[in-house]
Amino acid sequence: MVPDGWGKRLLSDLADVTSGGTPSRTKPEYWGGDIPWITTAEIGNWIIIDSQERITALGLEESSAKIFPRGTVLLAMYGQGKTRGQVARLGINASTNQACAAILPKENVCGEFLYQNLLGRYEEIRNLSNDGSQKNLSGALVKSIPILQPPIAEQEKIAEILTAWDRAIETIENLIENSQTQKKALMRQLLTGKQRLSGFQGEWAFRRIDQISKRVQRKSDGQDHPVLTISSTSGFVRQDEKYSRYMAGKSVENYILLRKGEFAYNKGNSKTYQFGCVFDLDGYDTGLVPHVYVCFQLNNNLSHRYFKYIFESDYLKPQLGRLVNTGVRNNGLLNIKPSEFLGTKVPVPSLPEQEKISDILEAGALQIEKLQQQLKCLNQEKRALMQQLLTGKRRVKECNKKSLHRERWHERLDK
Repeated sequence: MVPDGWGKRLLSDLADVTSGGTPSRTKPEYWGGDIPWITTAEIGNWIIIDSQERITALGLEESSAKIFPRGTVLLAMYGQGKTRGQVARLGINASTNQACAAILPKENVCGEFLYQNLLGRYEEIRNLSNDGSQKNLSGALVKSIPILQPPIAEQEKIAEILTAWDRAIETIENLIENSQTQKKALMRQLLTGKQRLSGFQGEWAFRRIDQISKRVQRKSDGQDHPVLTISSTSGFVRQDEKYSRYMAGKSVENYILLRKGEFAYNKGNSKTYQFGCVFDLDGYDTGLVPHVYVCFQLNNNLSHRYFKYIFESDYLKPQLGRLVNTGVRNNGLLNIKPSEFLGTKVPVPSLPEQEKISDILEAGALQIEKLQQQLKCLNQEKRALMQQLLTGKRRVKECNKKSLHRERWHERLDK
């Protein structure tokens, strides 16, 4: 149902929709110029103020591309992972490759309104994709996206409200980023002994992991246990949830049965942990994990929290890096033997100092969790509000002032 005073339009009725091009990579004279060139990898719900690559005027001409003005809305028509369907706004004049749909609002169309409209319909737009293995969007599909169009004054007001939410979300995101940076800096100081806490003296001992723990190699007891894998960003997760299917197969018979509080080293490299990562099992009582993981249980009279932070801080990176440089990769896994990993050393202060360090780091972690929960709530509330405002189920009072949507749009891009 179309709200009173609104119209049902196609995106092509409200904006000119086109795309860019890619100069030949075999021609050096086409690259390294002063014209920003945007790809879908740079589109991610933000204002683009720079580009990873630049092209020359000759490259622009050869690729039949064009320079789009700031204020243009970009939509990723294809790309890896979650890229397809993402939108961004140009805060600079720039060219793009052919995978980016450039959406230029027409007269009496608020660019910020269009951006928010497309942003709020991410999953819907992704589902418009053509059939095929890559599920790409096309220019024709983008042009055919239906839009409910309110009068320009109401577009402006809706955009103003949603932009205010974006600013609140951005503020929390910045607080989280700053808190995480401060936590990492504090971890580097406290977990290396560079900064000692008041009341503690004496040199720290350094012990091999096999001196402070016992290796775990127990097999399944035949009971029903979740099959788990380690994500470098999330710790232990269910294998069927991460890969959308059960991966273990018959090899699960050789999996290790891990119990809550025990640690495991995954020697697969990642962007977060270049030489593998260590996590403890805390979200499950038990779990079956791949036999290639090096699993271990801390000895008594050691702070579980302290060593959890040691491993989170990637303290072992230099030692593991030296081990990797002496070998080769094996089927995507780092060629580190269990005995080599268990031979790496960690700092072991007194138990009271371990606990005091853990208390300080835990307070910082709890603050970050609180901010992340606040961010989650803000995003959920904004999505609910978008559903109301962009469909006309909830109406706003129109501005009586002269329409200044283009000026406001550019002011937003300048911030």
